[in-house]
Amino acid sequence: MMKKVINGIIITLSIILIGFVIIFSIIPNIVLNVKVTIGGFVIPIFIIIITMIVEIKKSKDAQEKSEIRNFWLKVLFIIYCLLLITILFLNNEYRMGGFQNINTFSKEHFETSNVVPFATIIEYIIDIISNDINTGIVIINFATNLLLFAPMGFFIPILFQNRIKNIKQFVIMMIILTLVVEILQFITYRGSTDIDDIILNTIGAVIVYVIMKTKLVKKLLKKVFDISE
Repeated sequence: MMKKVINGIIITLSIILIGFVIIFSIIPNIVLNVKVTIGGFVIPIFIIIITMIVEIKKSKDAQEKSEIRNFWLKVLFIIYCLLLITILFLNNEYRMGGFQNINTFSKEHFETSNVVPFATIIEYIIDIISNDINTGIVIINFATNLLLFAPMGFFIPILFQNRIKNIKQFVIMMIILTLVVEILQFITYRGSTDIDDIILNTIGAVIVYVIMKTKLVKKLLKKVFDISE
């Protein structure tokens, strides 16, 4: 009974914090600070991870451990998906702005998009070499795109192991997923639409997927979360 009460409090707190961020991200002309946006998600994630570890360690039954782990991992995955939606489609400092005066599907709209693989990446490299752009900005953009979908490399193999059984299936799924995101961004005009984002997002997720398959990480997951194949 006590565990259910504590879990209920944690879920309620998570809903309040995440709901605060999402509500204010929807309100026009309000742009939340990156720290506030990320903090509203990171705090619940941190609390849930600690709770999951404690509950798993306290349980002596293998079936119960599995149920605890699966429940909290699904909650974490939902929170992560909400974070993605908030970053990619709602009002925040990360999402690019300045397109309000351009009509959707206009010539200008199409000109802001890139459908040539590696064009943006190469352009960034050329700008760095010629000192036409701040190197820090390029690093942040690359790192953000690599990290944005990287958690998929953790969640997918665990939560959907019966459907995604190898790296080929995972890569195909990530390409489709990120392509859908870019199409939605194009339609809603929330940020720029760039095929290089698909490439970097997929690479980031694949890196984590590969790391998850290493013996060291498998051993660590088994020890901390009692996760095993």
